[in-house]
Amino acid sequence: MLRVWPLFLSLILLQFSLTLPAKATTLWSKQTPSRIVSLSPHITETLFALGAGPQVIAVTRYCDYPNEATVLPNVGGLVDVNIEAIVALKADLVILLRSQQAVQHQLNALGIRTLAVNSRTLEDIQSTIHDVGLATGHQQRATQLLTQMSEQITAVTLAVESLPKPAVMIAISHPLGDNALHSVYIAGQQDFYNDLLEIAGGRNVYQRAYPKVPHVSMEGIFNLNPDVIIDVFPEADDHSASLDDIYAQWMTLTSVKAVQNKRVHLIQADYATIPGPRVTTLLKQLASLLHPELTWHEGSLK
Repeated sequence: MLRVWPLFLSLILLQFSLTLPAKATTLWSKQTPSRIVSLSPHITETLFALGAGPQVIAVTRYCDYPNEATVLPNVGGLVDVNIEAIVALKADLVILLRSQQAVQHQLNALGIRTLAVNSRTLEDIQSTIHDVGLATGHQQRATQLLTQMSEQITAVTLAVESLPKPAVMIAISHPLGDNALHSVYIAGQQDFYNDLLEIAGGRNVYQRAYPKVPHVSMEGIFNLNPDVIIDVFPEADDHSASLDDIYAQWMTLTSVKAVQNKRVHLIQADYATIPGPRVTTLLKQLASLLHPELTWHEGSLK
């Protein structure tokens, strides 16, 4: 079976299902909302990071960060949004993905204001922070957060700019069990992982523009032959994988350079699979894995 966290893969596939402009879409009133519904974990995280938590009245079943979000009513998931529940809650703003066009049209027809955002790339994540801050009355905090992120990105960029760039494969989903590596979804050229890799001083081993969410077999992994493999997992409560077993399976691919040089890394963290404000935490972790020869001081990459 696939990992018991299909959410992130579903989120990526859903966002790539339509070709749309990157800019967010806001409909109707500019007045500050007081009853906000979030339809994605990264949107929920962004709202709370901006100080808009008290305005949030409902989230999806997948929204478990921060802890305050877990006690809120849920209105379904990414593909089974409960429109009736949103209406009953008297929402005055629903923030959702641009690819959720059908949901957006239904809500607009019912007179409910919407804000549609993307989160495929690092630029999308930054735009979402800006637009959510503007829509919720937290522009100043959004500016502060974006400035902090920019400073962190610059610090990493300067630290690695003169170093060699290893070829990296980031695995984002694969089956569990004995055949975990027979079918692996990896980061492509059009997602935020690719952006982070470039900033962190690496390069994506998968260089083709399409498909947007590449899917490789074990033979494909051999052909790509990355210098570094990074396999990302959400927090332990959100999956049932044995990381020791997964690592052992990676280490059987003895003809792959990453295995030969013991540069296979498993990251298990909620921020590793949520394209939200904590993406710079993942950036710093990637940089330290790709360039362990550097001395990474938390103070210099705060």
